[in-house]
Amino acid sequence: MRRVKMLTHWREQQQRQFDDIQQEYSQINRQYQAHQDRLALLESLSGQYSVGGGQQTSALMLKGIGRFRYQLDNLTLLQRQELEMAEVELRSANERMVKQHCQVKMGDKLIEKRQQGLIKKEERQQQKILDELAANQFYRQRIASS
Repeated sequence: MRRVKMLTHWREQQQRQFDDIQQEYSQINRQYQAHQDRLALLESLSGQYSVGGGQQTSALMLKGIGRFRYQLDNLTLLQRQELEMAEVELRSANERMVKQHCQVKMGDKLIEKRQQGLIKKEERQQQKILDELAANQFYRQRIASS
């Protein structure tokens, strides 16, 4: 029974770690989604700042638009890199979460196995006592009938 209590305590620790990793995963996932949203916004902005054909524009305006688009392209590139790093972090957190979930399930199975072992041991002891009582009663009846 003491082993079952120790296993239960260990399993609870594993569950707490799993819950912590799950919260971390949720936070990383939110960050990943935010990176995706920013990238989509930057990519949509890039298309908005172009000079249409037939419009009269000054050289200064073209130069300004060119600089802005260059900066926007750099920001888009940086955001893609951030998104890729967030994706790697998300996969890593997912792997940790899966491994920790396996630990929790292993704890469940160990506890169940120990409890089943205790139940079988108790049943054997009860059966042994019942067999002894039946044998004693049989001998008493034999002695009484002799």
